[in-house]
Amino acid sequence: MAQLVGFGQGVVFAAIAFALMWIAKQISDFVVRDDFDADVEIEEHSNLALGLRRAGLYLGLAIGLLGALAGGSEDFASDVIEMLTEGVAIVVFLFVAQVLTDRLVIHGISNRQALRDGNVAVAVAELGVYIATGLIAYGSFAGEGGGILAGLVFFAVGQLALLALATIYERVTPWSVIECIRDGNAAAGLMLAGMLVAFGFILHASLLGPFTGWVEDLLAFALSAGMGIVLLLLLQWPIDRLFLPGTSLRQEIETDRNAAAVSVAAAVKLALALVISAVLI
Repeated sequence: MAQLVGFGQGVVFAAIAFALMWIAKQISDFVVRDDFDADVEIEEHSNLALGLRRAGLYLGLAIGLLGALAGGSEDFASDVIEMLTEGVAIVVFLFVAQVLTDRLVIHGISNRQALRDGNVAVAVAELGVYIATGLIAYGSFAGEGGGILAGLVFFAVGQLALLALATIYERVTPWSVIECIRDGNAAAGLMLAGMLVAFGFILHASLLGPFTGWVEDLLAFALSAGMGIVLLLLLQWPIDRLFLPGTSLRQEIETDRNAAAVSVAAAVKLALALVISAVLI
């Protein structure tokens, strides 16, 4: 009987997630309505860039909702209200993250037009932002004691951390990652997305756990974020030498546009970030 009750509650939570994804779709369609019909682009024109961006939106939302489900349970009705409240907040988070990405990360072009033109590099980078944002939201809402306010604050500092990583990565890289993405270089988009998602795992782990106090939690988050940025940037060299011994990431990204080689490098960073996040939890 307990299993049947649990399954029934799971169906209700899945229905809420489905409804929130549908709402996110309607908002996304509304935002671009003056430029193009997203459904026509995806269904009739097989626009992979728009499909990837939309997939990232749904995945980021689902990952963020795990935080609402992972928190301490009071009763079923309270859990439903909490998931609805936090789910709406996460939808807003994701669209704010999209605007920040368009204006502060992949700047200098109309990302909306780039996606309509099929720029997969922009789409993959935005997919990475959505998933990283979902991971931050998951960590923000999974603990006890902070509530919506803590979720809002840690979303804000989490977005600042993602922007800091993207900015520093662009500055320390000998070529322009953002320029490559603007030019439709999918390998560059994949590399940036991999960095952001790997960082998202680290930030997610640093946020898990009960809320203990603003000063303590913000300091711990800042320390984890700073160490995570340094580690991900330092990993570039050994990955180059050991996992891509016959070439370099610069060659594979800037010249060859080799997404296959970049997928190897991104996977190594993600794997190591998962191990680090397990230690931090």
